[in-house]
Amino acid sequence: MYLCCGGGYSEDPEGCGPRGVCGFLDPARRVLLSKRMAHALRHDPGRYGVRLDARGWASVEELVRGLKPLFPWLERWHVEAVALLDPKGRYELHGGRVRARYGHSVRVEVEPLPGGVPALLYHGTVEERLGSILRRGILPMGRVLVHLSGSVEDAVETGRRHGPRVVVLVVSRDCLVGRGLRPERKGRSVYTVERVPSECIIGVVRPG
Repeated sequence: MYLCCGGGYSEDPEGCGPRGVCGFLDPARRVLLSKRMAHALRHDPGRYGVRLDARGWASVEELVRGLKPLFPWLERWHVEAVALLDPKGRYELHGGRVRARYGHSVRVEVEPLPGGVPALLYHGTVEERLGSILRRGILPMGRVLVHLSGSVEDAVETGRRHGPRVVVLVVSRDCLVGRGLRPERKGRSVYTVERVPSECIIGVVRPG
């Protein structure tokens, strides 16, 4: 990840154009920083001295100060670049403020992104949890909302965080809507809903 001398950020040094590169954030540091940003903005802002408003926004400067003890090298541009270039659209940056778009265990109100919700949604989990989920449905557990993916591939990636025996549950949007539930788009391929009743799980995919 590169800071361009002419302003802006790029994944590729060639993207900075003729003025060249003025800063670089290596991949390992980027991953660690993104994880701590997510923890501060989704789960435990007080631990970092960060205050979230009702819509999940925090001051970038406040977040930088809160993370600086963990990352002495941290500058404001690092946080901004991680937020703007995140491949899954986890973050949003506006007017000196930053927020996570989804994944919260603290209650905030994040508006949905424009665009419709696909007819089929997907949830990655592991074989060991399948029986319980098919009986009870998909529940938020430690988060405020259930998170669903827009593709099988993204759901598989999510499932791998929980173990090697990944299964993907297929969820019907129309079934959710018919039960008064409101799936909303919150990231590039992330959708949230209050819960998924078991009858709205219409299939199980076991990736090959």
